[in-house]
Amino acid sequence: MYVEIDNESKKWIEAKGNQLTVKILETKTCCAPGVQEVVAVPGKPKTTDQFTELNVEDLSIYVQKILCNKEKLTLKLSGISFLKTIAAKLQ
Repeated sequence: MYVEIDNESKKWIEAKGNQLTVKILETKTCCAPGVQEVVAVPGKPKTTDQFTELNVEDLSIYVQKILCNKEKLTLKLSGISFLKTIAAKLQ
């Protein structure tokens, strides 16, 4: 899997401890179908057995194994000030 990351995103991840977890977040509701979204959160997952660790430019990026069949992961910083977050896009 190829990981595309810009300098601003890399600096943000470094400031958060050099670790990032990319996983599927699934929401379930009683009256509507569930929604799945790919999210990126700072830090290492609690259990790493369902994740593949990728080392990219001195960063540890943990990608959920079910997402590893994609060719490219793009990480981009979005938001302002203290509300900044990383957006993950799979292709």
